[in-house]
Amino acid sequence: MRIDLTEWESVGGLDLSPDVVQQLARSAAFTVAPDASNPGRWTLTAQQHVGIARVDDLELRVRPKVPPHRLVELMSASLDRVAWDDRDGTWEASHELVPTIAGAFLATAERALRSGILQGYVTEEASLYAVRGRIDLSRQLSRNPGLPLPIAVTYDEYTTDILENQLLAGAGRLLLRLPGLPLSLLHRLRRLEYQLLEVTPSRPSPNPVPVRWTRLNLRYRPALTLARIILQCGALDFEGEPTTNAPAFLIDMNKVFEDVVGNAVREALAPDLAVDLQRRDYLDAQRQVQIRPDILISTGGHAAAVADVKYKRVGERGVSPNDVYQALAYASRYGLAECTLIYPEAPRVDRLEVGGVTIRLAEVRIDVPPAARDAAIRQLADRMVLNNPSQRHVAFTGELK
Repeated sequence: MRIDLTEWESVGGLDLSPDVVQQLARSAAFTVAPDASNPGRWTLTAQQHVGIARVDDLELRVRPKVPPHRLVELMSASLDRVAWDDRDGTWEASHELVPTIAGAFLATAERALRSGILQGYVTEEASLYAVRGRIDLSRQLSRNPGLPLPIAVTYDEYTTDILENQLLAGAGRLLLRLPGLPLSLLHRLRRLEYQLLEVTPSRPSPNPVPVRWTRLNLRYRPALTLARIILQCGALDFEGEPTTNAPAFLIDMNKVFEDVVGNAVREALAPDLAVDLQRRDYLDAQRQVQIRPDILISTGGHAAAVADVKYKRVGERGVSPNDVYQALAYASRYGLAECTLIYPEAPRVDRLEVGGVTIRLAEVRIDVPPAARDAAIRQLADRMVLNNPSQRHVAFTGELK
């Protein structure tokens, strides 16, 4: 059974087994509830995650509202500040998310490997019958006390089994497990797998190992950025824990939106102002209530502006009262006359006046080209600072003043 949805869309009248309902109920990507108009049936609603997931025999596909090629560009920019390459634009015609990402990954990986597979030195530990590299005395005495052979040694091996190739191999293997890929992409993924046959594939992980960039591996950077995205999104399952077996590829659009807006604000204002993203702080003087504003702009150790980024539909539903309460708390904590709430679509009004605080409601569209999006964010960042006079100076550390 296959269900196609758009993010935030609901579909009812579903005949789901108790086990599938239980797994869906534990997932952050979906909500499931009894269908009021069809007794014994269920209503499934997609949340802010997009991509592909499978629960038993149920295949779920959630389409993003933005074009798939635009989402690839957004993820690349948010994770590693890698610009979208026009040479990968051949996949813009695809309306399916996973084939688009797979095509972009293969285009960058094939280009990176065109000059040969990268090799590097890896430190190995082994017990051999001849000395190679350095003798590891502590390991020799602990494992083979009194025996001359085998000898515990440590040596550097020049090999292709290095982190850069492991990430490529891991991402390729994960994509091969996902349904819906055309044969042309499957053949290219098999070719990539054969090229990296002697490489240990990286496992899917919520936090893939970052790569240290040098002039030697810089040609791998676009491909590895997408590889880390694929491994990160493929680590989500319906139990809330990373897995290497569940055929899932789910992108948290809320995280993508936060990263894109936050990083663009930081680049627009640096180095004149300090911009903290996801800064952990306390709302009260007794430091009992934790807060974490998405964007905190400061100068001289004091707040100049604060904003929160919300990937929500506000054009039809309006602004949530919880968003307003959160904005008021941030403005109060940092002694500011304003707080900005940033959404991916235009709210019904551009501001709310609550007591002595102005809550500005701003739109940042992510379905537009990068240049237009970044220009809009630069203008927004300037307005946040220029139009936000402080009521009182509040330092970030110590008690509230």
